[in-house]
Formats: sequence, structure tokens, C-alpha cells
Amino acid sequence: MLAAALALSASSTLGKKADVPVPNARAVQWTVKAQEALAAGNITQARDAYETALLLAPQDPGIYMALGKIARLQKMPGKAIRYFGRALEIDPDNQTALQGEGLAMMDKGATESARETLAKLRTICKQSCASAEPLVAAIAAGAPKVAAADKVPAPRMPEAN
Repeated sequence: MLAAALALSASSTLGKKADVPVPNARAVQWTVKAQEALAAGNITQARDAYETALLLAPQDPGIYMALGKIARLQKMPGKAIRYFGRALEIDPDNQTALQGEGLAMMDKGATESARETLAKLRTICKQSCASAEPLVAAIAAGAPKVAAADKVPAPRMPEAN
């Protein structure tokens, strides 16, 4: 009888997401500092505070999300993609992380990868997908244009005698 009750108890937890861990109080303090720095316009200080929070709470997808957004602000799309990707490893159905990842891909000029991310996002949304709209607009606008460097004439080589 006890074995049956234990088996029933164990089977009822299958398929459920793991319990969300209790937030680390020190990580929360650093996150608050980061938010304050960001509100004051100090992006570097905000990034540093979020990175400290991340050391204290490495399984918090919100911290990765914030760092991804900061990386985009700092024009570091590769880093942003990595942060959003890490948030997605922790929470694969995170629509905001998919949106951020896709937008960072567009920042990098990876249009095809952004389209694949948009397809994943639409699969998760199922109905109308407001979180897909910014990514749809970015894809429609195309990859960012890189300004061509002014053409500088090649140096003349001395003639051999």
C-alpha cells in the first residue's frame, strides 16, 4: 500500500516544471542596484551590477534577459544573442527572450537566423503574437547597413630597377 502511494505521488510530479528557486537576497540587491543605474542612464554600472547578480543567481533567466538588453544597447549583438540564448536554455518558452534573440540576430545581420527564431516564437504564441511584431518589423526593414569606408588609394610601390 505504501509503495503504491509513493508511486502515485512520484508520478503526479512528472511533467511539471521544477519549482522556482527562492531568489538569492544578495542577487536581488544587485539587481535593484542595476535597475537604479539603468534608470540613471549608467549602462556600464548597470551591466556590472547585473553581472554580479548573475554570479549569485546563475539560474535566473531575468538577469540574462537584462544583460541581453544591455548588450544590444551597447551594440554587442553577439553577446546579446548568447545572453538571450542562456535565458532560453532555462526557460525555452520565454517569448521575450526569443524576441530579444531575434532582434539581436538582426542587429548582427543574421536575417535567416532571425527568421528561424520568429518561426519558433510564432509556434509558442499559437494565437496573435504581439511579441513577434517588433521582430517582424526588423526583418521587413532588413539587416543594418554598414557604411562603406572611403576608398583610399593603395600606396604606390617603388619601381624596381
